[in-house]
Amino acid sequence: MTDFMEEYRRRAAEAGAGCGPQCPGNRIPLTPYETARIASGLGITTGELLRRYMATGSAILDVKEDGTCVFHSDEEGCEVHQDRPLACRSFLEPADTPGRFVERARQYREILQAWRRASMARDASPVAGAGTPHHAPELGTWILDVDSLVAERCAERGMPIPRDLEARIDIHLAALRSALE
Repeated sequence: MTDFMEEYRRRAAEAGAGCGPQCPGNRIPLTPYETARIASGLGITTGELLRRYMATGSAILDVKEDGTCVFHSDEEGCEVHQDRPLACRSFLEPADTPGRFVERARQYREILQAWRRASMARDASPVAGAGTPHHAPELGTWILDVDSLVAERCAERGMPIPRDLEARIDIHLAALRSALE
């Protein structure tokens, strides 16, 4: 396996593949978990990350005028390398241990699927909008701004906001699930 990976990386590097202008498409979607990891690594809130680094109204990292990722630096490479999203990890390092990313993505996907089912059932109701199970104006922004929802949930319960990212993600997932009930 090691020989294969070394050969893979060597050929990719020779072809000019890697972070930056050669990155395929430069359209990097983020899950809420990835959004929270990057924000935490940068020392900012998820809301601030959404405002400063995401394409408006989407879950996609923005790009600079030259087409490179907002976190790419010619001098330093990836500015969020330690917390980079799975799409970036998988590009040149497909064997990088993606377990936690995949598990969290699965958990969020289940919530999104349940949200869609609830939305379709609500839309099919004779009284449109009756029984709305949540107060989120737009699920896209609401689900990605982990810090705001966690802060709201912790304030409601009179508990401190955990410093540990995984604990905050657990609270976020629980809050999203409870909004569906």
